[in-house]
Amino acid sequence: MKSALLTGLLLLWVSAATASATVKPFVSASLQQIITSRQGAPFILVLWSIDCPPCLQELARLQQLRTQFHATSLVLVSTDEMQMADEVAQLLSDFELDQMDSWIFAESIPERLRYAIDPAWYGELPRAYFYSSGDQRIAHSGSLNYAVLQQWLQQNQLNANASGAIK
Repeated sequence: MKSALLTGLLLLWVSAATASATVKPFVSASLQQIITSRQGAPFILVLWSIDCPPCLQELARLQQLRTQFHATSLVLVSTDEMQMADEVAQLLSDFELDQMDSWIFAESIPERLRYAIDPAWYGELPRAYFYSSGDQRIAHSGSLNYAVLQQWLQQNQLNANASGAIK
């Protein structure tokens, strides 16, 4: 009996550790790291929270379009606290977005992270930034609709046939 209980607890711990491992800690320097790692390639940075109903609707839209996003063209940043990493990872898995580049706020003062992302952003969610291949970005507050996402995908020639597309 003790062996079965211990095995169950070990499996639960491994499962939780695996879930939170898919979500990286977002700190002040993370945005520059994300931009640099893409070497000028276009991408969308989506800021969201588990407590934001419009954000969950947006994740559902992204789920519908996930096969059209190149593996590095979508970055998801949860503005929730680091303690919520397991819940964030589970939610991303539920929406089949767990293969996307995913981050979670990891500093005790979220205002600093918001300022590091955009000094003009005051925390409204959902929030997205469209980065073009020329490192220019366009901010978007509020939910992204299907047409806006499709237009961006077409303009940046990202589709399911591109190498590295999420399937």
